[in-house]
Amino acid sequence: MESKNVLIDELKNLLKNAKNETQAIEIKNIFNKTKLNPLYAKLKEKADKEKNIFGKLINEIKIESNEIIEQKINYFKSLEEKNNHIVNYDISINTTNLEKGALNPISLVIQDILGYFESLNFTIQSGEEVMSIKYNFDNLNIPLTHPTREASETFYTDDGWSLRTQNTASSAQFMDNNQDEEIKVANFGYVYRNDEDDATHSHQFNQVDFIWIKKGINVKNLKWVINGFVKHLFGEATKTRFRLSNFPFTEPSFEVDASCPFCDGKGCNKCKQSGWIELLGAGIFREKEVLSMAKIKNKTGIAAGMGIERMAMIKYGISDIRDLYNNNFKFLKQFVE
Repeated sequence: MESKNVLIDELKNLLKNAKNETQAIEIKNIFNKTKLNPLYAKLKEKADKEKNIFGKLINEIKIESNEIIEQKINYFKSLEEKNNHIVNYDISINTTNLEKGALNPISLVIQDILGYFESLNFTIQSGEEVMSIKYNFDNLNIPLTHPTREASETFYTDDGWSLRTQNTASSAQFMDNNQDEEIKVANFGYVYRNDEDDATHSHQFNQVDFIWIKKGINVKNLKWVINGFVKHLFGEATKTRFRLSNFPFTEPSFEVDASCPFCDGKGCNKCKQSGWIELLGAGIFREKEVLSMAKIKNKTGIAAGMGIERMAMIKYGISDIRDLYNNNFKFLKQFVE
């Protein structure tokens, strides 16, 4: 590999051409992607005796490069402050027409869900929305012939990447860069599907995906986490039902239903008289097709993914997903606390 000094000098030369803060940040992202990130891949290939030395070198490069970039960014910020002569004056006017605002139901449900996983000591993160094919499909055992790979289903960039279709992709990326004895992470954020927007579908929506990987974990643990989550979100009286299903990255796989919160499982229009409402998909990671792609051995992993908007619609009895995005205050004021 190139020496530390060569990499740092190369970064300094690139920063000389930066004309503003935005360009400095772009140079940082390019440097990390093309120079720093590949070193982590090489780290996995090193023998145990070499890993500590090589890892220390990577850390030194990361710290020094961040300091250099931060200095450049601070320089642009101070320059901007000098050039801006802001006159302080009060533009506010008195009014009696003030109404208390409210959080969107999506925000309320995200806070509720993440609070549950934080209580179980899960790492909370929101991964990248532009995802490589490796993590979006390949590492999740999604074959080339799968419909979701088609441009009619997924948004692709010109350079062959794609917008994240599910947050399991971020979980796959996290696994590939984490070799801890136990991995517990909940990923949340936007995902994208090439769907026509209607009352129950949106081309952009939110998901939470959780994974828990360690030796000996099994279906019993999966049910314990999900049962606790359902009761946390919908109330202690809520029951769950696990139905066998099929997902490319888990085996066994389950569709998880909750007893209808509107009729207590007796049957109503909301649950189509069944007494149950479909909530999420879950399962045990395939060891050969998924865990081995992240070089994880002698461990098992549980996973589940859920749509935030769907959870909000069920929890608050919302029939049209578009109500969550229209910023209609008459709708939002229902959620004023």
